[in-house]
Amino acid sequence: MRNSSATEPVRLLSPWALLLVGGLVVTLLVVTYHGDEVFMPSERQPDAVSISYAELLLEAHPDDTSLRLKLIEQLIALGDHVRARSHVFRLNEASGDVRFFLAELAVLEAQATEKAVSAQTLAALSAQLRGVVREGLSLEQLARLARHALAVNDPSLAAQVYLDLAERDEARRQQWFGEAVTAHLAAGETGTAARLLSGMIARVDSADDRQRYVSEAFSAYLAADQGEQAATVVHANLDVLDAADGALLEAAVKAGIGSQRYDLAAEILARWRLLDPEGVTALRSEMQLRLAAGQLEQAWEVGQQLANVAPQPAETLETKAKLGEWTGRPSEALGYWLKLLQQQDGPQVREHAWRLAAQLFDFDNTIRLLAGAGESRQLSDAELDALVYSHGQRGTPEQAERWLRQYLSAHPDHSLAWERLQQLLEQTQQLEAQVALWAERDRRFGVSLEQRLAWAHVHWELFDFQTAWAVLDAVDRQQVSEPAYWLLRAELAWALERDEDAMEGYQRLQALGVANSDTADERLITLYERHAPARALDVMMASWERKRTPANLTRALQWAMQLDDLPRLRLLVEQGLQLPEGERVGALWSARARLAMQAGGQAEAERLLVEAVARFPHADAVKEQLLWHYIDTGNKSALTPLLQRWEPLAHKRSSLWLPYATGYLLLNRNELALQWFDRFLRRNPEDLLVQAAYADALDNAGYFDRALRLRRHLAGLFDGRPATAEPDTYRTYLRLLSASGAGIEMVLRLERPDARPMLQIWFDQFSEQLERLNQPALKDEWLGWARRNGLRIDRYAELQQALRAHNASELERLLTGGGLDPAQRVEALQQLGASHRALSESLAALSPDQPDALQHQLRGQALALQARHPQGLQIGLRRQDFGTLELRGQTAEIARQFGRDWHASALFSRQRYSGPGLSDASPGVERSAELQLTRELGPAWLGAALEISDHDEGDRQGAGVFGGLQLTDTDSLEFHADWHRQAEESGLARAFARRDSVAISATHGLTPRDQFSWSLAQQRFSTLDGEALGHGRQLNLEFSHALFFEGPSWTLRSGLTHAAYRLADGPLHSVSQEPADYLQERFGQVYVASTWRRGFPGALNRETPQYSWLVDVLAGWQWTEQQVGYAINAGVGTRLLGDDELAFILGYQSAPRNGDGEPGGTLSLTYSTRFGR
Repeated sequence: MRNSSATEPVRLLSPWALLLVGGLVVTLLVVTYHGDEVFMPSERQPDAVSISYAELLLEAHPDDTSLRLKLIEQLIALGDHVRARSHVFRLNEASGDVRFFLAELAVLEAQATEKAVSAQTLAALSAQLRGVVREGLSLEQLARLARHALAVNDPSLAAQVYLDLAERDEARRQQWFGEAVTAHLAAGETGTAARLLSGMIARVDSADDRQRYVSEAFSAYLAADQGEQAATVVHANLDVLDAADGALLEAAVKAGIGSQRYDLAAEILARWRLLDPEGVTALRSEMQLRLAAGQLEQAWEVGQQLANVAPQPAETLETKAKLGEWTGRPSEALGYWLKLLQQQDGPQVREHAWRLAAQLFDFDNTIRLLAGAGESRQLSDAELDALVYSHGQRGTPEQAERWLRQYLSAHPDHSLAWERLQQLLEQTQQLEAQVALWAERDRRFGVSLEQRLAWAHVHWELFDFQTAWAVLDAVDRQQVSEPAYWLLRAELAWALERDEDAMEGYQRLQALGVANSDTADERLITLYERHAPARALDVMMASWERKRTPANLTRALQWAMQLDDLPRLRLLVEQGLQLPEGERVGALWSARARLAMQAGGQAEAERLLVEAVARFPHADAVKEQLLWHYIDTGNKSALTPLLQRWEPLAHKRSSLWLPYATGYLLLNRNELALQWFDRFLRRNPEDLLVQAAYADALDNAGYFDRALRLRRHLAGLFDGRPATAEPDTYRTYLRLLSASGAGIEMVLRLERPDARPMLQIWFDQFSEQLERLNQPALKDEWLGWARRNGLRIDRYAELQQALRAHNASELERLLTGGGLDPAQRVEALQQLGASHRALSESLAALSPDQPDALQHQLRGQALALQARHPQGLQIGLRRQDFGTLELRGQTAEIARQFGRDWHASALFSRQRYSGPGLSDASPGVERSAELQLTRELGPAWLGAALEISDHDEGDRQGAGVFGGLQLTDTDSLEFHADWHRQAEESGLARAFARRDSVAISATHGLTPRDQFSWSLAQQRFSTLDGEALGHGRQLNLEFSHALFFEGPSWTLRSGLTHAAYRLADGPLHSVSQEPADYLQERFGQVYVASTWRRGFPGALNRETPQYSWLVDVLAGWQWTEQQVGYAINAGVGTRLLGDDELAFILGYQSAPRNGDGEPGGTLSLTYSTRFGR
C-alpha cells in the first residue's frame, strides 16, 4: 500500500518449488487411480459412507441397474426403507425385482410399526407377496420371500417358495424339503406334508433318516386324517423298524384298524410280534384288531393269553368284560366287571355290573353292589327298585326291611325308599308297622289322595274305624272328586253309624256318575228310610232301572205304595208288566189293585187281589191288602169268611194283627177286635196312633172310662214328644177311624155328653201334629174326615187350606162369613190381590185395644205392604266409586199411591263424573230422571218406566216394562224388558253405555225360614252413539236362611253369579276405549253373606221406630279372576222430627267388576219423610 508502513512481502516458495510440488501430486494421482470400481458397493455390512459413495456412482451412471439393485439391497439391510423405495421406483417396471422389493418393503414397514398388524393388513401383504414372480429371483431373494411369507402368516406360500428353493439349490435340497414340510404342516396341509415326507424316504440312504421320515410321514398322514396312507407308509418300510419302534407299530396297527385296513394292521402286527414276541402291548393291540375285525372268539383267546403274561389294567379288564358279554359268556364277563370295580370303582361300571348281575339272577352280587353304592350316596329310583326286587326274589324280606330302614336313616329325603318300605310291609302283612310308616310319610312329604286311601284301608283291616275315618277326614272333601274316596268314606261312615256322612258319601258317588252296587243301594235305602223316605224310593227306582229283577221291582212297588206315590207307582206297574216273569211278582198284583182302587174301580181291585191270593197262597202281604180292601169298602160279607179262614195263620203273622183288629171292629165284634189290638200293642207299645185307634175300639166296646183315660194319657204323650210318624201311619189311623165309624154313630145316637167334645179334642190334637209334620195333603184329608163326621173346624184351619189351594171362592166366603181376626183378613185380602184394601184394614185395625201378638202381626203386614208401594219424599247426597271412576252428586225421589191400584215414583239426580278411568273423555255433570208407574192386577202387577239422562259426552232416553205374578203364597215370578236403560256393569258403562235386556226372576219359599231365588237375563250393550259393545247372559242364584226374623233380623245368604258376554270385534269410533274396558267378558263368583238389620236405613219409608241400622258382609271367590272378593255395607238411620229419617250409608267393595283391580264403594246421606197414610 502506498502510504502503508508495512515492508515488502517475502515469498515462502519459489516458482520452481511450486512446480516440483504440482508434479509430485500428479504423479501420485496417476499411480493411485483405479476407476469407478472404487465407489462400487462392497459385500461387507453397508454403512452410511458406502451408501453415499454408491449414490454418487449412480449419479454418474444412472442406467446401471445392477448397481441400483445392490444399492437397494444395502438400503434395505440398513433399514432405510424410504430411500430404498425411491430407488425401486426408478427400476424398470417390467423387472420382476420391482414387485419383490415393493412387497418386501411393505412387509418390513409393517413389522417396523409399534402397533399390532391387523388381520386385514396381513391379508393384503400376503396377496402382495403372492403377486411376486419367483422365476427371476435369486436364491437369497427366494429365502427372504419365504421368511416374509411366514411373517405375514402365509405358511402355504412359504412352503411353495421352499419347494422352489429345493429344486434350484441341490446342495441344500434336503434342508429346503424339511422347511417345506414344516411350512405345509403350519398351513394345516398335512396331506401335502405327508406326501413330501413319503418322497423324502426314497431319497435318503441312511436307515436312521428313513426311520425318522417314516415316523414323521406317519404322523402327518394321521394329522391329515388319512389313516390308511399312514398305515401304508409304515407297512412299506417295516424293514427299517425294530423292537424299539413299538409305539409307532402300535399306532400303525390302530391306524389300520381305524381305516378298516385289517390286512395292513395284521401284517404290521405280525412283524411287531416277530420283533417282540413277549410284548404285552402287541398282545393288547392284537386283541383290539380281533375286536375291530369282528373276530370275537379270537379276541377272547388273545385276552386269555394276555391274562397269563401280565397284570391286567382297567382298560383291558373292561374290554374283556365286554368281550365276555359279546361272546355269550356273561358269567365270566361279570367276573371281569367285578375285578374292574376293585381297580376302578366308577358309577357307570358299578351300574353295568349290577344290571348284568340282575340279568343273570345273581341277586347276591346285585344286592352287594347296590348296597355298597347306597353307603356312599343316595341311590337312583331304578337302583333302589332293583335292590328291593333282588331281596324279594332271593326271599329275604327281613334283610330288605333292615337295609331300607338303615338307608332311610342316612337318606330320609328319598321318597321312593319310603314307598318301597311301605310296600314291603304290605307284602309281609305288618299292619301296625304300616300305619306307623304312613304317619311318618305324611309328616315328611304329605300323602296323595290315593295313598291316603291305602292308609285308611290299613286301619280298616285293623278294625280301627275311627282312626281310618280321621285319616280320610283330614282332607277337604269338597275338593275331592275321586270315587274311591267317597266309597271308602261311605263304608266307614256306615261302620261308625254316622248316617249323615254315609248318606253324603253315597250321594256324591251318584253325582260322580258311579253306579251304585247292590250293597250301596241297600245301605242308602236303609238310611233314607230313616231320614228321607222319598229319597229311598228314588234309590229303589234307580236300582230297578239298572237291574230289572223281580226283587228290585217288589221293593220299589211296596215303598211307592207306602208313600202313596201314585205317579211312580203307575210307572213301576207299566214297566213291571213288561217283564217276562211279571205275572209271578206278587207286589205287582198288589200295586195294580191299589191303582184300581184309587181310580174308583173297586171291583177290579177286588178281582186282582183275589187272583193274587190264589196265585200266591203264601204271600201274607197280599192277604193283608185284601183284608184292608174289604175293610175300606165295608164289604162285611166277604170279610167274614176270610177272617175265619186265615185266623190260624194270623196268630203266626204279626202283619195281619192290625187288619184283624180293624176287621172285627168293622163287624162290631169289639171283644175280638180288642184282643187283636192287645196282641199288636204288646209287640209295638210305642205305636201311639194304634193306641189311639184302640181307644176308639174301647169306646165302641163300651169301655168309656178306659177309653177316656187312654186318650188323656195319649194326649200327654203327644204333648211331650215330637210327631215323627210317617204319612202311611196316619193313613192307617184314618182307616181305623173309618172302620170304627159305626161305633161312633152309635155313640152319637146315644147322645153321650162327652162323645163329640172328645172327638173334637182328638181332631184338634192330630191337626196340630200334622201341622208340625208339614204334611198339607194329609192335613186336607184329615179336615175332610172331620167334615164328614160333623166336627167343628176352626176358621184358621179353613183359611190355611184355602190359602194352600188358592181357593178364591173359599177365601171370599170366609171374608164374608166373618170369624177371622184382622190379621187373617189381611192375609186373605193379600191372597186375593186386594193389596190396597189389605193395607187399609191393617192400618185401621192397629189399636192399643188389640192383643200384643195381633198388633205385632198387623204391624208387620202393614209394613210389608207399604214397602211394596212406599209414599214419601227423599233427598240425598251420594258418592259412588267404581274403582277407576267416581260419581258424586245430589238425588231426589218422590213416590205416591193413586187410588187403589196405581203407584208412581220419580227419581231425579245431578251427579258429576271424575277419575282416571275417563281417559280423555269429559262427561262433566250428568242430569237424569226416571219415572215408574205400577198397577196392581189381583195377584199380579204390571208397570212401565221412562228414563232420560244427559251429559257433555251424550244423552240417553230409555224405557222399560215389568211385571210379576204371585204364584202361591211362597212363590212369585217377575219379568223385565228394558230398552236403552242405564248400565251398571262398570264405571265406563255407567257413563258412556246403555243396556237393552230381557230378564226373568223368581222367588221360592222352601220353608218359613228358607228361600231360594234366581234370575236370568239376556243383555245387549252399546255406546251412547249406538256402537255395539257386546251381548250375553247373566245368571244369579241365591239361597237364604233367616235365623231371626226381627229384633234385629239376621239372614244368611249364599249364591252364585255368572255372566258371559261376547264382546264386539274391532275398535270403537265414538269412544277411545275398547269394548273390554266397558264390559268384562266373563265374570263368575260364588259367595256367602250375612245381613243383620233393624229396619232398612235409607228406605223411602222408615219401618222401625226411633232408629234403624244395617250391617251386611259378603265374601266370595271370583273364579274368573282367581281372587277373593269381599264387600261390606253398613248404615244407620234415625228419626229427627216426626215421620222422617236421616240416614247415613257406607259401602265398600274390594274388587268391583271392571274396576281394574281397584276397590270401590258407595257413600250416601239421605233425608226422607213420609206422606199419605
